[in-house]
Amino acid sequence: MGSPRRISKIDIVTLNTRKSSDRTPKHYERYLSNVAFAVLTAFRYNPLNPMPQIGKLESRLFALPEYERAQFEFFNAAVQSLMRTKDPIYAQIRTGDSSEAIPVTQNTMPSGAMVQNQPLIIESRVEFQWDDLRECNLSALAEQVDRIADERIAIVMRHFFDTFARTCDAAGTGTDLAGAPLTFESYFMSFSKIELQFDKDGNPIMPQLVVHPETAKILAAVPPWTPEQQAKWDDMIETKWKEFFAKRRHRKLC
Repeated sequence: MGSPRRISKIDIVTLNTRKSSDRTPKHYERYLSNVAFAVLTAFRYNPLNPMPQIGKLESRLFALPEYERAQFEFFNAAVQSLMRTKDPIYAQIRTGDSSEAIPVTQNTMPSGAMVQNQPLIIESRVEFQWDDLRECNLSALAEQVDRIADERIAIVMRHFFDTFARTCDAAGTGTDLAGAPLTFESYFMSFSKIELQFDKDGNPIMPQLVVHPETAKILAAVPPWTPEQQAKWDDMIETKWKEFFAKRRHRKLC
């Protein structure tokens, strides 16, 4: 285990997606190539009831619930895949198993502050036209998948960043610049509040920064650090390195 490595750069991801007008159905044909329409369906998607249950569908003459379920599963998979393609941050969020009920989550910080989150319910309405069904119009389907993916990304990521911000504030790791410019001092202050992980060789595992494209330009325009600023940063990294490995030390009793 050596001393911590000097490091002043971290990974930055910008939230920059193309406008819907820049996309064409051809971008999504890989999700749609094996579709065959059998019924005209309109449904609402609700995460609290994520999949039509064949045994619980309303009985109708000549009904084929297994077709409706297969269509639902395909459409949901296409939307999820497109959401991951559209948003690199969403693509990194782990997914859990489907559940009939989603509980309210609650986290209590060491300071006693509590962060509570209600389940996020999303409804999406999909309607297929007879002409599109007869012609097996994949472009019409691609447009609906694209529209719903955009709608859900906007809702989910807004909820994600709101939860993230409230959690950081409660944990004491949030930094509000109150409109002040991004400088080395504000950058240093933000990192001084968080814990860092280190690998076995003592190298810091730096977190990923997620910023708006305009903020990324401002960060790129920050002047190079002075020797004094670099030394201050290195001292902070070394302090966190000592704290990290101090927590990992333990005695073995014979």
